[in-house]
Amino acid sequence: MKKLSFGERLRELRIERNISQKAIADALDLSINAISQYENCKRFPDEKVLVRICDFYKISADYLLGLTDNKHSPMTREEIKNNIIDSNQHVALEKILDMLVDKEK
Repeated sequence: MKKLSFGERLRELRIERNISQKAIADALDLSINAISQYENCKRFPDEKVLVRICDFYKISADYLLGLTDNKHSPMTREEIKNNIIDSNQHVALEKILDMLVDKEK
């Protein structure tokens, strides 16, 4: 299977969401020409723009750069703690982790 380029991945994300280049350009405070050049691999965004693109699409830069096919970054411990488990489970897990750390000492 052919690996998609940065531009192809960027275009695919836009099309999946049924968003125009103008809408993306407006949202990212860029020109339509810049979006078109990114999608056609004629230009590559600087770091700040790359971060804005990733934030806009809520995706991993690794996906756009072709380092992974997983669009989303793995959750951090903090995100897991805040999004997956409730506060009682969090307290219980912290106690278990503390016991394991103490046991290793």
